[in-house]
Amino acid sequence: MTRAESGERASNSSCVEILLLHYTAPPVVGGVESVLGAHVRLLRRAGHEAHIVAGRGRSTREVPVTVLPLLYGRHPEVQAAHRALRGGDLRPFKVLRDRIAEELTPFFRERIVLVHNVFTLDRNLPLTAALHRLLDHQRNVRVVAWTHDLSWTNPLDRPRLRPEEPWTLLCTPRPEVTYVAISEAVQTKLVELFGLRRADVPVVPTGTSLDPFHPVQRTTRRILDLVGWDAHFPVLLVPVRITRRKNLELAVRIGAALRARGTDPLVVVTGPPGAHTAANREYLAELQRLREALGLRDGCVFLAERGIRCTARVLGDLYLMADGVLLTSTWEGFGMPVAEAGLLRVPVFCPRIPATEEVAGAHAHFFNPEDPPKRIADRILAALAEGAPALRRRVLERFTWPRILHREILPLLARLAYADVRR
Repeated sequence: MTRAESGERASNSSCVEILLLHYTAPPVVGGVESVLGAHVRLLRRAGHEAHIVAGRGRSTREVPVTVLPLLYGRHPEVQAAHRALRGGDLRPFKVLRDRIAEELTPFFRERIVLVHNVFTLDRNLPLTAALHRLLDHQRNVRVVAWTHDLSWTNPLDRPRLRPEEPWTLLCTPRPEVTYVAISEAVQTKLVELFGLRRADVPVVPTGTSLDPFHPVQRTTRRILDLVGWDAHFPVLLVPVRITRRKNLELAVRIGAALRARGTDPLVVVTGPPGAHTAANREYLAELQRLREALGLRDGCVFLAERGIRCTARVLGDLYLMADGVLLTSTWEGFGMPVAEAGLLRVPVFCPRIPATEEVAGAHAHFFNPEDPPKRIADRILAALAEGAPALRRRVLERFTWPRILHREILPLLARLAYADVRR
């Protein structure tokens, strides 16, 4: 368990029992299913008891799933009930509604239930009706309508709907239900359709993470946790050994200049002191003293002082995690970090010297080695304010799962846990 995960558990001493309900669950592939899996993993790491009830899926150690086949929208009996409804025969629908309500009853006791899409989507109308019936009789359950999609506002779904029950259940608000939207666009549709106040419909966005696309090494995760990586901007990677030729005083001073501009920078020097000159250890001590004098202790990290050595895989992780690569050398024979950063599409900020120009051509953000740190800092911030780096920062600040968990989900659950069930 990482330090961040331990902190999540420590900050949530009271365990809440949470049920997530949907038509299908992981490993079924889909956007809602991926959200369900992420929610369960995050909530369990935060110390809560969370599991999924769905019509299809498979239970794992990280994501427990209880399968009730009739919750699946394409179950043969559900499909048959829908066909009968379209023909005007309500009997199969009512029978299935009652059976589903009976199966769900044990799960709707003394807990929080996060219902994804079922209150607003027409994929299983007997299930939607069963939820309404349960709410008519249950007094001790707190229900959230976690809304991704709405059939009544979808041009593809709308022709199937009729202005009568059970279709009108999909636009009938329940006073005891908390409605949540995954975006402001969905919030607008939900507010208009249900006649709700915008202030009563929180937006909890869907999160993302780099991990599924690029699983990080254990050492990488340790580094990210130790330095609070995602809390800083900009994060500048300095993938070099500690030798005087690298002119690392300038990197430290650039970090201080960035802080003076109102940012919270992190300069990460990855290499150890150069092994061929004993004086390099004294050079590291000089850099540490400069860092202290500039008040940059938490904004400049030498991984060597933490006893961390970067393998090629860890260094590759850090390249992908950084906002940019910063080089300050007065001379280089080739400039391998420029080539590596270019291969991984990471912006490079470097002095205009022959080796860096030869590797980067016109495709790096050059500065003159004699430029004052504040001028270099301004160039870095200007370059990162546009395009992919700016979008990456926006995503990190707004749409990563840990941020969403602490900013939106846990406060919502805390309010539900201590709120009166009936409004």
